[in-house]
Formats: sequence, structure tokens, C-alpha cells
Amino acid sequence: MKILVVPPNDLLRHPIPNRMYHVVKRFENKHEIFLLTYTNHPLATRSVKRNLKAVEVPIPRTVYLKNLGLYYLINTPQIYATLNRILQQEDIDAVLHANILPSIIAAKLAKRYKKTAIYDYLDHFPESASAYYATGKQLVETGVRVLTTQAIRYSDAVITPSYSFKKLVEATAPYIPIYIIPNGVDPQLFQPQDKAFARRALGLDETPYVILLQGSLDAWVDITTTIKVLKKLQRSIDVKLLIVGFSHRGTYYKQLLNTAKRHDLQKHLYLHPPQPYEKMSLFINASDIVLAPYKKRLKNFTTPLKIAEALACGVPVITTDIQEFKLWYQHGLYTYKDHTELEHTVTRILQHIEEVKDTLRRYSQAFRQRFSWDHIAKEYEIIIETISKK
Repeated sequence: MKILVVPPNDLLRHPIPNRMYHVVKRFENKHEIFLLTYTNHPLATRSVKRNLKAVEVPIPRTVYLKNLGLYYLINTPQIYATLNRILQQEDIDAVLHANILPSIIAAKLAKRYKKTAIYDYLDHFPESASAYYATGKQLVETGVRVLTTQAIRYSDAVITPSYSFKKLVEATAPYIPIYIIPNGVDPQLFQPQDKAFARRALGLDETPYVILLQGSLDAWVDITTTIKVLKKLQRSIDVKLLIVGFSHRGTYYKQLLNTAKRHDLQKHLYLHPPQPYEKMSLFINASDIVLAPYKKRLKNFTTPLKIAEALACGVPVITTDIQEFKLWYQHGLYTYKDHTELEHTVTRILQHIEEVKDTLRRYSQAFRQRFSWDHIAKEYEIIIETISKK
């Protein structure tokens, strides 16, 4: 098949490979991929250039703008012209899209040229898009909701990573086929490793317990609870908080550091900037627990990569009591409802950490098979081929 991919960001130059990259990577030897690349994208990192056997489709004459929303808005004519040209010139079988404004354009053009359009609603875009703005968040959410609704309605099918997202899409377009495919893991990269080895490789002390907080530290993460519980734990347990991540505009990262300073916890923090994706397995395996303190927002009702990757490494995860997580992850997931329950859960796990990890290491092989990107990509492939034949 010839598949045109309209990704959520510059798929080859974004620092963190997302769901669509992993899936399309597994298509490259079987299908002909045409990949829209967002020339001058504000989040593209020049030091990153991922390999993908695809025909890159650059967008000529794009204007660089630091503001992500303005980048897409100002460059809409160029995006439209590029997509229109490819759909006219190439015998595309299906368009797989996962963006906001570019998705509307791609879905409308696909409809015009009688091509299959499938929307990978891999994130709750209204909430995730508003994270890039300090003011006007409500306005951004409303605008993005209108745009994604249109993109959904022009599509022939939608894929979501969770049951919760499926319900969101159903409320918008109940007549469109919706398929659920969870996020996955790279089973060769994320697997159990010796904790002592991982700590030595990262230059971490071997004696204290380590809790990992990693990824985007933004409005949807409960930073305050994390620091307060760490303070309480210090009374009886030698535990460090390993922080590997960032926040958009740096706001919430600064809040975390300020909160830690107020509680006199700076010496109990290991601070690392965002790391290459290929190195994250070391940080996970160096930890005793991975903490995912999500707030109960729609954006978080999904199948988070950080949870899947930790469980693939045989490391227990403590996270907010969100039902969606319990539906997907049967072993190694511990949930809490408040400060006290989080503190008790951490304490209980650390008291039996070797037993817990030993059980999870045995489980991780089956987990990695079920959630491997190879398996996930096959599910995508079946859906694309089925919808395209209709």
C-alpha cells in the first residue's frame, strides 16, 4: 500500500519518538510511506534525525515561528498546497493523520480525492495543545476542540489509545468506526537490567531507594503531592527522587524546584535534563519505583508510555487511581487516591522491593510481547487495509 502519514510533529526530528513513529517504522519494509515533514517546525531538534525508509514530503516556503499554533496557522496555505500536490500526483491508498489543523486539511483533501483517511487520535489535543500557552488556555482548548471535531468527522475511521478516548470521539461522531489500540513498548530496548549496573552507568549512589519521576512535568502532573510525600518519607526511609524531564516554558519544572526548596529537599533530588529515548531504559532500571502522579484530566485517560515502559523493565509503577490504567495493566501497577495512600503504598512496596521486582521481571516477557510495537503495528495494518477496502 501507499500510505501518506501526517504526523503530530516532525516525526524524524522531534527529541522523543512518538507512537506514530514506532508504528510507521514497522511499515517501512512492507508499504510505501510518504511522510509529511514540517519544515522549520519549532519543536524539531537539529541534533536528532531518526531513520525511516520513507519518501519525505517537505513543506516549501514555511515560515519559522516559535509559537506552535502560529506556525501551523501561518503556514496553512503551504501545508494545503503540499498535501494537495501529493494526493494528486501519487496513487495514495490511505492517509494516516494525527494532528490538528494539518489533519483537517488532510482529511478534507482525502475526501475530495476519494482516499481513505484514518485519524490516529493519539492525544486529547485540546488539553495537550493548551500546555504551550501561559494565557488564553481556555480559548486554545475551545478552538482546538472545534478543529479536531472537524478532522474526526471528515475521517473514515478513528484509532484511539484508550477506552476513554473512544468515548470522547463517539460523543463527537458516533457514526464513524472507532478502534482502540494501546500505546506500546520497544521490547529490545525496554527490558529488565541489573539495578546496580544501571546506577553505576548513570553515576548514582547504590544505597538509597530511588523513585523516578520522568517525562513532561506540566499542568497535568501533580508535582505538589509528590514533594510533600517525599518529605514525609524522609522521616523513616533513605529515598531519593530521580527527576528526568522538562516542562513546556519551564513553568512547572520551576514550581517543582521551588517546592522542593521550601521543604528543604534539594539534597534528596537527582536532577537530569531530558534524555535520549534510547537511554531511558537505564534510568528506569536504576529505580526502585516509577511514579506517575497524573491529575484526573481527560488528557491522562490513556495508556501512558511511561507506565508501559516501566512495566516492560520489571519496575513497579505507582500512579493516580484512574480506571483506564487498571483495564490495561494487570500486574505491577499500584494506585493511590490521596497523600496518605501514596505514602503508605511507597513504603509497602519498598519493604518488599526485591520480591515485587522478581515477580515483575518474570511477567515482563509476556507484557513486552503483548505491548510490543511490532504487535501494535500489525493491529494498525489490519485496520488500514480493512477500511481502505470498503
